Amino acid sequence: MAKTAKPKPKSKSKKRPKKPKIVLTEQQKAQRQQEKEIRALMANMGFKRAPNIDGTHFTYDGRSSELDDLFYYDNIVLFVEYTVEIKPAGHLTNKKLIYDKISSDPGAFVKFLLEQEKLKNFSDAFKADVLSKFTIKQLQVRILYASKYQIPTEHKNLVNNIKYFDYPIVKYFESLAKVIKKTARHEFFDFLEIDFGKIGNNVKGTATGSADDFSGHILPEEHSSFKDGYKIVTFYIDAESLLKRSYVLRREGWRNTENVGLYQRMFVGTKMRGLRKYLHDEKRVFINNIIVTIPIDHIKLLDADSNELVIDDNGIIKNSEDTKVQPTTIKISNVNSIIGIIDGQHRAYAYYEGDDTYEDSISKLRGIQNLLVTGILYPRNEIEDKRLKFEAKLFLEINANQSGAASALKQEIEYNLAPFSTTSIAKYVINQLNLGGPLGTLFEQYSFEKDKLKTASIISFGLRPLLKLDGNDSIFKIWPNAEKNKLTSKTAEDFSLLQEYKQFSVEQVRNILIAFKDNISKAKWIMNRSEPEAILNVTTINGMINCLRILIENNLTGDVPYYRSKLASVDSFDFKKYKSSQYRQMGQDLYNIYFK
Repeated sequence: MAKTAKPKPKSKSKKRPKKPKIVLTEQQKAQRQQEKEIRALMANMGFKRAPNIDGTHFTYDGRSSELDDLFYYDNIVLFVEYTVEIKPAGHLTNKKLIYDKISSDPGAFVKFLLEQEKLKNFSDAFKADVLSKFTIKQLQVRILYASKYQIPTEHKNLVNNIKYFDYPIVKYFESLAKVIKKTARHEFFDFLEIDFGKIGNNVKGTATGSADDFSGHILPEEHSSFKDGYKIVTFYIDAESLLKRSYVLRREGWRNTENVGLYQRMFVGTKMRGLRKYLHDEKRVFINNIIVTIPIDHIKLLDADSNELVIDDNGIIKNSEDTKVQPTTIKISNVNSIIGIIDGQHRAYAYYEGDDTYEDSISKLRGIQNLLVTGILYPRNEIEDKRLKFEAKLFLEINANQSGAASALKQEIEYNLAPFSTTSIAKYVINQLNLGGPLGTLFEQYSFEKDKLKTASIISFGLRPLLKLDGNDSIFKIWPNAEKNKLTSKTAEDFSLLQEYKQFSVEQVRNILIAFKDNISKAKWIMNRSEPEAILNVTTINGMINCLRILIENNLTGDVPYYRSKLASVDSFDFKKYKSSQYRQMGQDLYNIYFK
């Protein structure tokens, strides 16, 4: 009888050992988030990202470094450096030498990268996408330094051949590009300081000319009741021509204005989608006019006989005495960001170049549908502060009875309509203190910033009483300017005198803060609620400011060495015993102990 074969035992399948899970540090998580944000932003604006280039180490002209990212669009090439270090100054200065070498000959550095064997994927893509259309000499190369945390101005000044892609600027363009997609690049090119004539095919000299012609009318002052020299023109312009020349002063934007704030709100996505749907469905232009400003140096007006109208620095037409509305040909320069939109930004930007379901039909309308524009031409001799004040006032008048502009926005405009007020002066002082020095980068300036010093209480209870234009305890008292009383007039318009007072005020406040910081330990001179020794908060800052007020009242102010010697033992002062409303008492106690 044959033996029954025993079944072979099933072989146990060998389990592969699990790969250990990579646990990222908080800094690595922040770095990845930063990279994700900027890469998405660049993609929205139409830039391509170079393949397999991030983290590549190289040695160029004897200096070793690495590439974080590279993006390109037509002939625009951007090298991007990422950092999430809380104090990025050291990282920045370490990069100075390689930035100097790249900036001295950007084309040579691009050639160097193309020759690297380990960058073959990048080389192949770049040659196909860029060098098939442009030469190395036609490239516009920029280095973008993207820091998550603010860099003090004094460190930026040491490395001045790069563009600082500060986090607030990233968030601004991120918000912009999420809505208007590729059209955001026009303003981005302006931020990069790349002239219109050097972008894309324009660099080859194939642009249609230095200016484009548009048909319109001139409205003399007699028919507008605007002040002398303020010319009003109305004209039709296709959406594409308008968008590449336009900019909008927006809150939390990147443009620097000191006396008048950035007052327009960001785009409302739902409103923009509704307008694009209208364009797609109806194929009709918007009837309402768009209100803009145009600098006189970027526009020429021709009469019915094609003769150029000569406009002097006061805005007066010298070779025509016609006071009637007259037809004109308007020649507007091909330059980025010269037409400032005061009202109608959504209607204008509804024609943006996007990637939604409406883009195919809107792309056909962008270059042919004409928008009605009312343009304000300022006289050449009208200073920027007055221009911006006029624009803010006009914007407020237009939106006063509309629900679109939030009350907070209207309040901000109204503050800025009074640049000579102590509130506006205090805002300037706060901004300057935040740029660098003992309180550099510590104040909250943007809506997304957390765990920073709130400015409202410091302005209201600390700086406004200190900066008022009268009294024995104000910086105004010790300002040694013989003409200072001009600022107290209700009709004051001397902006240069105002600027002198603001700068003097910044210096006086900063001097005493420097002395406090120099005499207080580093462990205490921080703003961190979780650190038991940290003293910086709104109450402390207001207490120091109130101490300065008492010093002014008693004629005991001085320079930094004087304050430093007087405050030599201030590290032992018990700042933490004072509650939120006790800053006055703190200021008095500081004065009594160290100065009296």
